[in-house]
Amino acid sequence: MKKFLNLIGSVIIGLSLVACGGTSTSSSSSSTSPSSSSSSVNDANIKVYTRDTTSGTRDGFFTTIKFEEAVKDNTKLVSGYVELASNGDMINGVKNDEFGIGYISLSTLETSGLKGLVYENVQPTEANVLNGTYKLTRNFNYIVRTEYDNTRKEQIVDAYLAFLTTKEAKATVVEKHGILEIKSSDPSWQTIKSNYPICNQDNSDITIYFGGSTSVEGIAKALSAEFSTLCGNFVAEHNHTGSGDAYKRTQGSEKDGASKLDIAFASREFKLADSEPAATESYGKICVDAIVAAVNSKNTVSKVTAVQLKGIYEGTITKWSQLS
Repeated sequence: MKKFLNLIGSVIIGLSLVACGGTSTSSSSSSTSPSSSSSSVNDANIKVYTRDTTSGTRDGFFTTIKFEEAVKDNTKLVSGYVELASNGDMINGVKNDEFGIGYISLSTLETSGLKGLVYENVQPTEANVLNGTYKLTRNFNYIVRTEYDNTRKEQIVDAYLAFLTTKEAKATVVEKHGILEIKSSDPSWQTIKSNYPICNQDNSDITIYFGGSTSVEGIAKALSAEFSTLCGNFVAEHNHTGSGDAYKRTQGSEKDGASKLDIAFASREFKLADSEPAATESYGKICVDAIVAAVNSKNTVSKVTAVQLKGIYEGTITKWSQLS
């Protein structure tokens, strides 16, 4: 009789464990398991990923899909969204979530491992950005400080801005997937170098601080590495924390703080008439970039419209099956 009661107890405990753990296990496997079928992806709830409210990518994305009220206000977003601080975090988040959707820079799509969605029936390619058919785009911009405590540093920054206009710099931008046209009339660095004598001396004791947008980081690092060798081997230090810090740390409230920058980048336009009244000729455009709505590589959805994206992010479209 005792053995029989022990057996019954074991069965009851086992059934209780299954009941308690079933939902969690099922949810985990359905969102990340490689063995999930394509049909389960389409039937699943959409998991929304977004950048933080200081992000230039977020600004460009929501503005283009006509959801401007969500640029700075998370309360407009569907419940359960995940907010991330960088382009890299966005890639990793969606890569690890079979049912996730986010938006990333086209310049990082090729190496992201994600699937970029066709937007308004146009493929997200550099060629389509240049010919004007792919509309989910934004500019990559730079801004520099206007007050320096070192004359040589100011001269190096001036030379860097001139370098950005050259064939060499533009070729580097294109190599890093920035989108622009290299014209035959563009100068070479050799033809304008004499205008910047600072680059003929040893500048290895000077540090130039770069930062701002994480989407522009790859281009910014490539340009600074190239120009350092052309301008006395100055030290280039990068601290990219988002477009919102570009103005703030060059000309704004943190321009003299511990995180101050000499040259910064934004993946959106500066709010010149509002909160970012940058000095004349202290800012400009580097190139164009596209924003891509991106999903997990297992997802069978291949295209999306602006109306559908707005519906996903505001919560009126909640299942992948609604996009088929």
